[in-house]
Amino acid sequence: MTNASRSTGVAIVGGGVIGLSCAFELARRGKSVTVIEREQTGFGASTVAAGMLTPSFEVEMTTPELVELQLDSLRRYPQFVADVESASGLSCGYRDEGTLWVSRHRDDELELDHLCQIQEDRGLPAKRLTGRETRGIEPYLSPRVIGGLLVETDHQVNSRLLSTALRAACLVVGVELVERAGVTAVDRSGGRIALSIESQGNRHTLHADQALLAAGVWLEDGLITPLPRIGMRPIKGQIVHLTGQPLINHVLRNSDVYIVPRAEGELLLGATEEEQGFNMEPTAGGTLDLLRYAFEILPGIYDLYVSEIDVGLRPAVSDHQPVIGPTDTEGIFIAGGHYRGGVLLAPSTAHWMADLMTTGNVPTPIEPFGIDRFSAEAQQEAAG
Repeated sequence: MTNASRSTGVAIVGGGVIGLSCAFELARRGKSVTVIEREQTGFGASTVAAGMLTPSFEVEMTTPELVELQLDSLRRYPQFVADVESASGLSCGYRDEGTLWVSRHRDDELELDHLCQIQEDRGLPAKRLTGRETRGIEPYLSPRVIGGLLVETDHQVNSRLLSTALRAACLVVGVELVERAGVTAVDRSGGRIALSIESQGNRHTLHADQALLAAGVWLEDGLITPLPRIGMRPIKGQIVHLTGQPLINHVLRNSDVYIVPRAEGELLLGATEEEQGFNMEPTAGGTLDLLRYAFEILPGIYDLYVSEIDVGLRPAVSDHQPVIGPTDTEGIFIAGGHYRGGVLLAPSTAHWMADLMTTGNVPTPIEPFGIDRFSAEAQQEAAG
């Protein structure tokens, strides 16, 4: 066991899509950046995510402020992907065909009417379709599909390719990646930030001018910080990978399942929502539900092959809103709790966090997502 000490400009705890995106942007703005990841960079929810870039998803239950941040991020995505691909020389699997919501019965139709109205109220374009029009767009849909809603502004990215390309791009712009190393404590000491790190039986301290906590579901698991508790918890999600004949071009959705097309005939069926702590074992029930719901709208999956069943842990806090911004401890920042929106929100989170950490001013788009809201909640509860 050894004890050593070294320095960096910005230390980022967590090498998922949020941590890597922030590292890439900060390094391009001239910061010296070190990313510390407990496994491999891109590990965890980042590589399991379906990669749907869909502000329309659950728009009714999303606050206007979060919708605006999602739309801001969606607008940034083409340039974000171009920058990452240019730096890395790797594809991110970005596609822009849109999302096709489908209905199978009268209740589904009423739900699509409601969703279409909400889309219009929020300024999100959508086109209501008949069953014939819907099946005309995707001919392999079940004849039981009686209607649809086309959201052409929804896009997608291959989260695995994105994570790989981000890792490579970070190395190109000079980010130091420290993998298979666990950060056990972050605090301010002697005018700088001190991070206690354990790796392969060795312990050392990394001193930084600034630290960004982007550790996903691990933010409050084995990590001691001066920050208030935000109730971070993992939400388990299962995704089934199918391969075979290409069946669809658009992302398909209904209230039970989403089906995401990828290159060479691969389909992703997702995703379950389970409160099982840090359990990452796939279950027969979750797999059965996804296959059954997908078969009801796309019967051609019967002849495809199950190539993989994957499990990820989504980082969620009590209000299911991201936690982005400064903290009460000078030099410590946070970017976490993105729940199901980590891939979608990566460009905007990276852009605005880089603005914050280089200027010291909190950008207006992320003001609603500060960690101070948890301190206020705690004070209200204490007051009774």
